[in-house]
Amino acid sequence: MAESFVFDVADSLLGKLASFAYEEASRAYGAYEDLQGIKNTLSIVRGVLLDAEEKKDQKHGLREWLRQIHNICYDAEDILDGFELQDKKKQVVEASGSTRMKVRHYFSSSNPLAFRFKMAYQIKEIRDRLNKVAADGTGFGLVRMDAEPRLVVQRRELTHSHVDASSVIGRENDKEEIIKLLMESNPRGDGDKSLCVIPIVGIGGLGKTTLAKLVFNDKRLD
Repeated sequence: MAESFVFDVADSLLGKLASFAYEEASRAYGAYEDLQGIKNTLSIVRGVLLDAEEKKDQKHGLREWLRQIHNICYDAEDILDGFELQDKKKQVVEASGSTRMKVRHYFSSSNPLAFRFKMAYQIKEIRDRLNKVAADGTGFGLVRMDAEPRLVVQRRELTHSHVDASSVIGRENDKEEIIKLLMESNPRGDGDKSLCVIPIVGIGGLGKTTLAKLVFNDKRLD
C-alpha cells in the first residue's frame, strides 16, 4: 500500500464530510455531533500524513498506523454510502405510492428508525477508533506538512449518480450480472411482486458505489 494514497483517501473523506448534503443527512439521523468530531480529528491527522510517508521506513510501527488510518477512512466512506443508499430507498418507496410497500419498508431491516440506530452506533464506533489512532500517532513526532491546494466541492448532491464508464476497468462482468438480475420479472422466483433489493457487498475500496452507478446509468434499465 502506498502511504500517499492514505492521504488521498483522507482528503476525499473530508470533502464528503464537509458537503452540505451529508451534513443535512447526519442531522436527520442524529449523527451530526459524531461526524463533526470525525471531521475535526481527521483534519488534524491529515496534516501529518505526508510527513508519515517520508518517515515510514525510519520509525517502527508507522506503517501499521497508516494502515489503520486507511481502514478507518474506508469504513467511514461505507457509512456515508449507507446514507446515500437509504435516501434512494426512501425515494423509491415514496414514488411507488403503495401502502403495502411502505408498510413492508417500515418493518424491514432498512426502516428509518432501525437505520438511525444502526448508523448512530457505527459512526460513534468510527469516531472512537479514529480518536484512539490519532492519540497513538502523537508518539511518532510527526510534523504537519502542507499539500498542494485541492478543489473541494462543498455542496455535493447526495443522489449524484454520474460516473465516467471509460475510467472504470474490470467491472463489466459484475455490471452485466446485476443488470440480468434486475431485468428478470421475479429474481427470487417466489411470486412476490414487491420491491426486491440486490445488495452489493465487499470490503471498503472495492468500488461498490461506482459499480452501482454504472448499473443505474445503463440505458437498458430506463
